[in-house]
Amino acid sequence: MKIANYFLHRALLPCEATVGENLILEHYALGIVIHPNVTIGDDCRIYHHVTIAGETALDGPNGVRIGNRVTLGVNSVIMPRSNTKLTIGDDAIVGAGAVVTRDVPAGAVMVGVPARIQKYRDDITAATSHSPIAC
Repeated sequence: MKIANYFLHRALLPCEATVGENLILEHYALGIVIHPNVTIGDDCRIYHHVTIAGETALDGPNGVRIGNRVTLGVNSVIMPRSNTKLTIGDDAIVGAGAVVTRDVPAGAVMVGVPARIQKYRDDITAATSHSPIAC
């Protein structure tokens, strides 16, 4: 199945990654690459050509943790430093083409290379349903 998915969509989605409920992989998951040592929370949205990488052992304690209701924009790269943890907080947005190498606080909107905080979302409420937010 993994090989078929790669040839159809050019995506690498390992079964070892932990994924929450209601994950949306936009544009048929085209070009998405996820490291096996990744945990993705509930109600997240990942656009095409996103890379969530890691330089860590598959069974090691380090890896990437993506919170709930996170949006990863087109061509964004999540790349922790070697053998370190990287956390993206709940309700964060990583803009198109951003390169994240450090932790992202909850509710932050990240842009640029390297990614930096552009602003904090002010539209977050406890009962917010997930929808794309224009920056």
